[in-house]
Amino acid sequence: NAQDWFKEMHKVKKGETIYGLCQQYGLTEQELMKANPDLQKPNAKLKKGSFIVIPYRTIKTIQDVAPENEELFANSKPKVSYFGRMKIAIMLPFGSTDKAKRASAIMYYRGFMLAINSLKSQGINMELTICDTGRNEEKVDSLLHVSAIQDLDLLFCPQVERNERKIADFARSHQIRTVFTQTDQVNSNPYLYSMNAATQLLYQDAADFFVRKFAKANVIILDMKDSNARTSRGQFTDILKKTLSDKGINYTFLAIDSSNDLIQKTLQTAKQNVIVPNSASLPLMKKMMNQWKKVVDNKPSLRVSVFGHKEWLSMASDMKTQFYALDTYIYSKVWFNPGNASSKQLAADYQKWYNDKLPTIMPSVPTIGYDTAFYIIKGLSNYGTAFEEHLKDFTTRTYQNFIEFERAGTMGGFVNRKVGYVHFNKKVVNVEY
Repeated sequence: NAQDWFKEMHKVKKGETIYGLCQQYGLTEQELMKANPDLQKPNAKLKKGSFIVIPYRTIKTIQDVAPENEELFANSKPKVSYFGRMKIAIMLPFGSTDKAKRASAIMYYRGFMLAINSLKSQGINMELTICDTGRNEEKVDSLLHVSAIQDLDLLFCPQVERNERKIADFARSHQIRTVFTQTDQVNSNPYLYSMNAATQLLYQDAADFFVRKFAKANVIILDMKDSNARTSRGQFTDILKKTLSDKGINYTFLAIDSSNDLIQKTLQTAKQNVIVPNSASLPLMKKMMNQWKKVVDNKPSLRVSVFGHKEWLSMASDMKTQFYALDTYIYSKVWFNPGNASSKQLAADYQKWYNDKLPTIMPSVPTIGYDTAFYIIKGLSNYGTAFEEHLKDFTTRTYQNFIEFERAGTMGGFVNRKVGYVHFNKKVVNVEY
């Protein structure tokens, strides 16, 4: 029955043959030829870089699941299933009494739906359910008792805060992959996907990158005199100091209000000088960047870089002159470049669908919704229930979020550990990893 099939595109690699692809995908040559009329021509060959259609039955199984996942998903079938019609739901607080939460839910939903539309255009078959969690998330319990929700393949709960444990238990008992933005349940629940790793892991990843990048530099930790605990990054600098000490790398302290003489004594002309502020405060950042730009302008022979915090990216447009002048690196899990062609297309689609401008101040909530939905659904479409075995193999375009999932512990779910380092240098912005 033609309705029992859906399609996937395969990019031909060097040396691949029709026979080999049939073996790889469990097809007969007749089935592959029928889906690709060009292959029926006399002397037809596969060409490297070309795309061919791979037809799948609604449910396709492959034996030999890796032992680790058989152990973790002990109650699941020991086979890999490819989804014919993926059953997906998203829960958002559309009816929240909190105006900001309602607005955030709508923006996330908009980006999410743009991703769904893009995925459907690629032939991915989905059945989508949209759920409102109510004024105070009071509807979550009743939603979790709906039979259609209990039969899902994938559940998104990006902004549910009061019912995280309840939803995590639901995901485990019904064996449903569930995407949270953040949860402390992920370390012990193999069905959870968390978009945000713990802050301490982010700081450690940033510290490890710093040591790889600046092992031979003159490291200066700048005390910003920040009295606001919410904007302080003392925990990051504590982790950085320990990491530097473990590697035998020296560092120096300097106060933001230090005299010019002391600043000149601290800097070294024979080395790259890297300034690490211990605060993410935006007003203090502006003060510090302007101060250090003058230092560099007055002594061009100095090599000075600044290693800054993710919050600074919200000021990238206003502070780009200073960022460029001070060879600035900013650790972050997001970067949105509104000037490239793909971002412009996303903004145009958003405008067309919603008659509104796409927010580009990072992190852009609609773009989080788009990237999260596209990445997870595309991955499950590619690998079926073997997705977890192919996390290192899978990459796809995202507009803003850096995404790469790793298992949390030996028996847990999956955490997005990808961190990018946005580098402003000589009027060019690059992302390093």
